[in-house]
Amino acid sequence: MSDGAVASLDGRSVVWTPHPRQHIALTCPVDELLYGGAKGGGKSDFIIMAPYEQIALADAKYRATGRQQRGRAVLFRKNLKRLDDLIMRSKELFPGFDPTMTKKKGCGWNAEKKRWTFSSGYIFDFDHLDGPDDHEAYHGQEITALLFDQVEEIAFEVFQYLVANVRSKDEDMRKLLMVRATANPGGKHAKWVKDYFVSPHKPGNKIITDTIKLPSGRTRSVTRCFVPAKLEDNPNLYNDPQYEAALEKLPEHMRRMYRDGDWDVVIGSFFAGKIDARIHVIPPFPIPPSWTVGYGLDWGSTNPACAEFGTRDNDGNVYFIDEIYGPGVTGRTFAERFHKKLANQKWSPAKKWTSDEMYGLCDNQAFYKTGAEGPTAGESMVGAGMRLFEANKNRKAGIEQWLERLTLDAFGQPKVYIFEGRCPHLLAALQTIGANDKDPDDYDPKDSEHSHAVDAGRYLLVDWPVGTTPENSKGDEDVLRWMELARQRDKIHGRERESVTGYGD
Repeated sequence: MSDGAVASLDGRSVVWTPHPRQHIALTCPVDELLYGGAKGGGKSDFIIMAPYEQIALADAKYRATGRQQRGRAVLFRKNLKRLDDLIMRSKELFPGFDPTMTKKKGCGWNAEKKRWTFSSGYIFDFDHLDGPDDHEAYHGQEITALLFDQVEEIAFEVFQYLVANVRSKDEDMRKLLMVRATANPGGKHAKWVKDYFVSPHKPGNKIITDTIKLPSGRTRSVTRCFVPAKLEDNPNLYNDPQYEAALEKLPEHMRRMYRDGDWDVVIGSFFAGKIDARIHVIPPFPIPPSWTVGYGLDWGSTNPACAEFGTRDNDGNVYFIDEIYGPGVTGRTFAERFHKKLANQKWSPAKKWTSDEMYGLCDNQAFYKTGAEGPTAGESMVGAGMRLFEANKNRKAGIEQWLERLTLDAFGQPKVYIFEGRCPHLLAALQTIGANDKDPDDYDPKDSEHSHAVDAGRYLLVDWPVGTTPENSKGDEDVLRWMELARQRDKIHGRERESVTGYGD
């Protein structure tokens, strides 16, 4: 592949030229790669062209030896019908790669098997994963290029199962083994795609390496990368104003997903149109010593117990600054975690808040008698030095406070912020928790994975309702000055980011 142009296998003509972002993804030397994000970034051509170097290698070895080669690509899509466009595009491209394959017996396109067979013997299959056990048909099979179109439609367990079949007996082909996928935000299984590929991708950390220790004592490094692509990266579509206009007309949360490639939006989540990590999540800053710290606590002994710590500035804006999340087990053990959190707090270099200087709004379930002898969980926590008051559990009032604070004002500013990296469960919960099927104005109370953090947050917000401010106004100037410096820093980094990262935004 010279200068990005892809020539036919006989070298006589150029059959396809990738745009720059596709070229970056095609030449990125990693084991596993995700390409895409926004719609219109050129995902279809990328995923079809991904194994081109394997096809070229097989052809060169066939010409040199006269022996058929064993390389095989398999391109999966969740639904069989959705493969039609990819198959049509392959019919436009593949005969140009290998002009002789349609003239050779047993080669070319087999409609029944949905398979291309190249002159060298290299195979390119199209297959679906509609059934829950379809992936098991590939147990023990040899795949040299494992390809997924819209991998966010596929469960992580299925992805992992198929990755285990990527191998080759050919020493040369083994150097080109690959797993390649495309995806958009949203979809049933988008969370694992985000966690596995997108979230670890940071400027300056372009390739992620996992070192795996083998039973023999040897180690194996597995590399992966995310190459984000947007409409602007694809000149063929970006020059079509009608396509861009269609994306711009989408509802705000869908526009963020499909036009901007924003992985923090989950379609169908209760707060989908409200929570925006680009706005609501900010870098932690030193809290002025005069600010009050409090927390909401949603109790669970076997289910997660969650404490969300927050503070308020002098305009009444709330900042969630830390959290405790995990099974409470007993009131005593949770209190131990609480005091450890306070001992290791990183909220301000000028002050350490103590348990006597804050109180929590606690789910009254912690004080329920279960029939066992001895104090309740709530009583044990109070006995261990936690100041607890019964939370106002009015769901509609709490949801109203969440919505009021997440909504942007006329200046594009919310009334609630989350410190980056400090409250991961709260952020994930707000992005993901579903709506209540029986009440469109409520989030799903049965979503136990996410409801605890949202509930703990609303207990605190109801205690600090919109429109109220702390009495002490000392410290505002320091925070405003810090936030302005942070905005300037992010602006500078945003300008530099494209030039310093070779594989994406």
